[in-house]
Amino acid sequence: MRLGGGQFRRGFARGVAFALLTATALVGSATPSPAADPATADVYAIVRTPDGGLEVVQGVPALVAQSDEALGRDVGEVVVMGKSSEVRALGDPRRWEQWALDRTSYEAAWPSSSGFGITVAVIDSGVAANHQDLAGKVLNGVDYAADESTYDPAGLGRVDPSGHGTHVAGIIAANYNNNLGVSGAAPNVKILPVRVLSKDGGASTAAVAAGIIWAVDHGARVINLSVGGPGADEGMHDAVKYAVSKKVVVVGAGGNNRQSQTIPNYPIYPGAFPEAIAVASVDSNLHDSAFSVYGGQIDIAAPGESILSTYGRDIPNDYAYMSGTSMASPYVAAAAALVLSENKDLTASRVASILKSTASDLGPGGRDNYYGAGLVNPKAAVIAASPLLNGGTKGNGYWVVGMDGSVRTYGKAKFYGDLRGQHIGSTIVAGARTPEGKGYWLAAANGAIYTFGDAQYHGGKAGQPLNAPIVGMAPTPSGKGYVLLAKDGGIFTFGDAKFFGSTGDRRLNAPVLDMTLTKKGRGYYFVAGDGGVFTFGDAKFRGSTGNIRLNEPVRSMTTAADGSGYWMVARDGGIFAYGVPYKGSLPAVRAQLDLPRTSTIRMRALATKDGYYMLQNNGTVYAFGAAKNYGSANNVFAVDLMLAP
Repeated sequence: MRLGGGQFRRGFARGVAFALLTATALVGSATPSPAADPATADVYAIVRTPDGGLEVVQGVPALVAQSDEALGRDVGEVVVMGKSSEVRALGDPRRWEQWALDRTSYEAAWPSSSGFGITVAVIDSGVAANHQDLAGKVLNGVDYAADESTYDPAGLGRVDPSGHGTHVAGIIAANYNNNLGVSGAAPNVKILPVRVLSKDGGASTAAVAAGIIWAVDHGARVINLSVGGPGADEGMHDAVKYAVSKKVVVVGAGGNNRQSQTIPNYPIYPGAFPEAIAVASVDSNLHDSAFSVYGGQIDIAAPGESILSTYGRDIPNDYAYMSGTSMASPYVAAAAALVLSENKDLTASRVASILKSTASDLGPGGRDNYYGAGLVNPKAAVIAASPLLNGGTKGNGYWVVGMDGSVRTYGKAKFYGDLRGQHIGSTIVAGARTPEGKGYWLAAANGAIYTFGDAQYHGGKAGQPLNAPIVGMAPTPSGKGYVLLAKDGGIFTFGDAKFFGSTGDRRLNAPVLDMTLTKKGRGYYFVAGDGGVFTFGDAKFRGSTGNIRLNEPVRSMTTAADGSGYWMVARDGGIFAYGVPYKGSLPAVRAQLDLPRTSTIRMRALATKDGYYMLQNNGTVYAFGAAKNYGSANNVFAVDLMLAP
């Protein structure tokens, strides 16, 4: 077992000059100013001017202003009189050298989650607890290394003869904005040091297994393993499985041996175990690192080349540049800590799912063997983990339909095929699943219908003239028919679907955008962009916003399974509920979570009425109430959401 990091360059902290923020003297009186006196140079006053504004005067002019006010002269009210003190620019002087934070979204995630309450175990060469940038961060740990008696007689893991573990710990948790060195990616976590690597960089698999188990039993919620070897040791695997069973996330380096002269590109364990998250390295251009192992075991990618961090050993202000998947792994461990800090109830497998589903795609479209799911995206992961949006437990999953005819599956939703790579004459605008969820239809704007799984073809409008394009689709309860909805409110029925009326012959104030059938299929609803609701057959009208001026147009609607009412969603994620419970909206949490402003295009509700989903046009899925979030689509122009039964 060897440490996973590669090359390094040492760099010591250097002094950085800061500009002082000092006030300029503003003389508010015609009285001549005496020569400056060092005893009064720091005195300042804030004076309210006759026009109601404020002025700052400093030094002798401040004393003059105070004196004039006392004598009743018309110079304005002295609001504050005091002594000015020094103010320095804050920040970490070597933050500018941390390209990894520039190319990722850690700092953007901090307003919501910075790691409070989470302990990250660093199973490595120890952590130098006396490093200036790790002050207050390093807990008492344990030492399983072969040379413990020589280098760590206290057995607490708070020393680091090699510097590797301290570098890893700094990537995760270096103090932020302390005017020293660098910034960690999750600056408010605690580090639990578990020393397994001796000074020469070697460790036994037994020591690693013992370290994992000890960390789990002593409060770690995330374990970083920037160590590895080629053997899939059974004891290590059992330890990893034990950690995951206790809701502890295990993150491991993917390996640096892609170009090995002996056995190139072999999987590295424990990172390659399926229960762990295996991390590949990228450079500052977000290209895969030449040393980084690739393969089916890779889950995600993170910065790993020329990474500046704390270095340690016996020098408390030592910093170094290092490269390797050892450096990439702690960035993902930090992201896992941010996710858990946002939502401590998540399981390890759920955290892994969130990290992968929110990653920014790199390389070929979709998952690949070089980057896994893509570049770790902490901000998106924190949003996906928020209990304000994603605290539900109900629902079996869903399909996300793309404009290109792609279908992506989440939860228990099964993949039955899609149109990716095929030439289609018109964009896909809607989808619908069969009653048992063993197939689905896709509908195009020209009325073409595509079937997958047990979905049967009952007809379409392709090749026929349409007054307006198709915008929506709804299946009958039996699955033996479906209804197509046109933008002008025209209705087209196929199979056992019945026609109950349309607005195709009316002039509408806004285009129609979405529809749904009643429980027995004896009627239907559709909604227009102004929030007007149209009901036909046994569909019951419960209200609309057709006569209200809206801030954003309505984009979709969904009905309660029992027919008691319906919800409508606006483009900004605002919800209008009629006869059904309100479970939250995007505007209500957008400011709190600093959510990106993307357009909501579809809304679908649980049959139990206690939760619902919103789909954004970029493939992001938000869940409210009891609805469980299973993940979002990346890099897709989404058009519809189908819930698994």
